[in-house]
Amino acid sequence: MSQPSSQSSHQSSSGGVFVGRQRELAELRSALEESLAGRGQMVMLVGEPGIGKTRTAQELTSYAQSRGSQVYWGRCYEESGAPPYWPWVQAIRDYVQQSTPDRLQTEMGPGAADIAGIVPDIDAKLPSLPVPPALEPEQARFRLFDSITRFFKTAARSQPMVLVLDDLHWADEPSLLLLRFIAQQLQDSCILVVGCYRDVELSRQHPLSGTLAQLSREQGFQRHLLRGMSREETGLLVEAASGIHPSPPVVDTVYAHTDGNPYFMTELVRLLMSQGELVESGATTSQGLRIPEGVREVIGQRLNRLSEPCNRVLSTAAVIGREFSLDQLGKLHEELSEDQLLEGLEEALGARLIEELPQTVGRYQFAHRLAQETLTQELSLTRRVRLHARIATGLEELYGSNTNTHAAELAYHFAQAETVTGTDKLVEYSLLAGEQALAALAYEDALLLFQRALETKQRQPPSGNPVVVADGDTAALMFGLARSQLATLDRGKQREIYPNLRLTFDYYVEAGDVEAALAVAEFPIPRTVHFDLGKNRLLSDALALVPPDSLHAGLLLAEYGRAVYYELGGYDASQEAFSRALAIAESEGDLALEMRILTHSIEVDLWTLNWEEIPTRERRAIELARSLNDSAFQVTASYVTSRALAAMGQLQEARKLAEAMIVPAENSRSLNPQLDAIWANGTLCRSSGDWQDARRYLESDALPVYEMTRPASDLAVLNHEIGDLVEGEAMVGRLLENLPAGVT
Repeated sequence: MSQPSSQSSHQSSSGGVFVGRQRELAELRSALEESLAGRGQMVMLVGEPGIGKTRTAQELTSYAQSRGSQVYWGRCYEESGAPPYWPWVQAIRDYVQQSTPDRLQTEMGPGAADIAGIVPDIDAKLPSLPVPPALEPEQARFRLFDSITRFFKTAARSQPMVLVLDDLHWADEPSLLLLRFIAQQLQDSCILVVGCYRDVELSRQHPLSGTLAQLSREQGFQRHLLRGMSREETGLLVEAASGIHPSPPVVDTVYAHTDGNPYFMTELVRLLMSQGELVESGATTSQGLRIPEGVREVIGQRLNRLSEPCNRVLSTAAVIGREFSLDQLGKLHEELSEDQLLEGLEEALGARLIEELPQTVGRYQFAHRLAQETLTQELSLTRRVRLHARIATGLEELYGSNTNTHAAELAYHFAQAETVTGTDKLVEYSLLAGEQALAALAYEDALLLFQRALETKQRQPPSGNPVVVADGDTAALMFGLARSQLATLDRGKQREIYPNLRLTFDYYVEAGDVEAALAVAEFPIPRTVHFDLGKNRLLSDALALVPPDSLHAGLLLAEYGRAVYYELGGYDASQEAFSRALAIAESEGDLALEMRILTHSIEVDLWTLNWEEIPTRERRAIELARSLNDSAFQVTASYVTSRALAAMGQLQEARKLAEAMIVPAENSRSLNPQLDAIWANGTLCRSSGDWQDARRYLESDALPVYEMTRPASDLAVLNHEIGDLVEGEAMVGRLLENLPAGVT
């Protein structure tokens, strides 16, 4: 029996036999070398199911580890029961578990508290983390993404890093947004990001399609389409998988039926060997070989050779998901003893249909998604629904007091089993999972959960006529929906959320739940919105719920003063509110409230052209912000004042104030302060004719391109002013491409 060629087939350190892909591996290793040299890269492995995307990534990571890189994997989950940012959570969680507290604190820095919001394992390593500040949705998510990106880049400085994100065609939208953010920050890092996805799963409307269009513009991005193996490679794989040297007719037959798909070939070889149709003595001819037509038929025939208890257990496991545990199966198959259950799992392990998860006891996963898909597709709809019902109730009992931690998983199974289990549990766990998604800043996931629960509860789309708020669950779902919509709707459509907010507020007032009513009224509004949302009326009504001279009244008045001006242009009303709020702040000695009031009031003065009033109050606001270590408010006050000074012709004073914004803006780790600092400095330099410094600020790579609309528009103007019309027009084109939806 001859041996496979050492150049095309070898025993990989990542496990198993690897055949072919020499050209692709050479290109992947080249990308790795670029990242090792400090020029971060992102590569995508693309192809049909079973074509070898994951296996090729494993081979690359084995090589990367031999070159001194640390490697972390994250796998996306098709079902909707996974936590937000699941592939990123897995990678970060593995890193956290292997790190010491001191190392973790150094590498995560002040961002640890933000990242802990999606990776709870961090709290165990770094207890007593501060609570992140309450921010508007866009600001909060920028802070989280920035914290994660800084952490990865810092960790990769001491040891280069490879991040593998598998099955990206199943990624949730928040995970894809984070991928885009990180891609724009890779260039000066020692990070290689490897993504794997099925191209057959993508349509133009698929979220990944839009992400890939954005990623393709980034420097250091590559995409590799994996095709079927050649006839020669097919022979090597058959020999490697079976230990038998196949005859040319056998190779031709296998190749013709599988189109060179490695997983299909491997499963086919195993089936033929189990049937006794591929043996040394009979391997010289293809006559008599009975080849199934498709990979699922091959897997189906292999499943048929397993015992009935093994198939029953695997069917339940397939409905649970790609990963499952012995405890879960034990709860769902009480008719089997633990020994019988283990025998069934060991039978499936022996057939290589499932595998044990590394570094865990009692947890398994299907060796390939196609095996799980084959099992679920063989079940009738009625059988699947009833299995989901058993799984939902069984897992609920298994998790006991920890059901909240598994709310998304339970919501998924109760949704699939709604016709059997009813709607109560679906609503209960969807509400819990939605709130958890909001807390993790996964607004798109939260939106789907709240919408599904409301549609189930009311049997009408929440986007139509306002729903009737008949109970606390409906009110909570509508409030969750509004918070999700603020973060996900186009700006022109954000006003649609306020009729439902009004209904929710009125329900809580009538129910006597003042705390919940105030939470609705205090729901933050972006400062860039300048139309009547009804926020001012909510705040006005909320003031009637609290003592008039209380600290809570001061907070409400501070927000009302801003809202009544922005929404209605009510300058006098805003000044009266600020005056009353300031009196409360001084009476209570609340410096944070005083800072907030002063900053809001000078914002209003800027827009009403009362520029002379601003500098005095600005100095007090900045003094308070510095003493309270509040970088965001310090930048806002400086930004407003610099614009007022520039408008009054005091450009030098304005530039000095703008330059002082840079450090606190970076310290804030928030989007708006950094944009304010970049834009203020860039536009002031441009107004002064300082073209070189203006370009330096406006071309800043400190922020992602798609978040740089204001600086980019000013840069386009700058290029036209200095006569660079070609670059100016190109910048306008890029600006239009990245313009947020709904902005005209």
